Amino acid sequence: MRFQSAFLIPALLVLSTAQASAFSMSFRWCGLGSPVFSLNGVPKGTTTLQFHMVDLQVPNYNHGGGTVQYKGQSTVACGSLNNYSPPSPPSGSHSYQITVTAFGPGNSNLGSATFTREFPEKK
Repeated sequence: MRFQSAFLIPALLVLSTAQASAFSMSFRWCGLGSPVFSLNGVPKGTTTLQFHMVDLQVPNYNHGGGTVQYKGQSTVACGSLNNYSPPSPPSGSHSYQITVTAFGPGNSNLGSATFTREFPEKK
């Protein structure tokens, strides 16, 4: 029995890591409202999703984000973020990175995903 349990814990850790690594997100711009988000592989047990945006050229400017309840949806609609400041590069195009973190019961961090997109997008 001792031999079996020595292999069980590492196997569980591999499964948890694989589940978290399957979590991905992408987004596209929506006028002045927050972007529309597409979600994939959201970890089981997720109850809330927390979004945060950073301008990679001006990382100290707070673009905020927001928190939404997660009920199994594969998208988060335009304008859903409550503390969001849209991209506003002074000139040229900037790269904006959004990170979404999945939280479960007791505010446990279940994983995160990141996606980067330029604004304005080059045509």
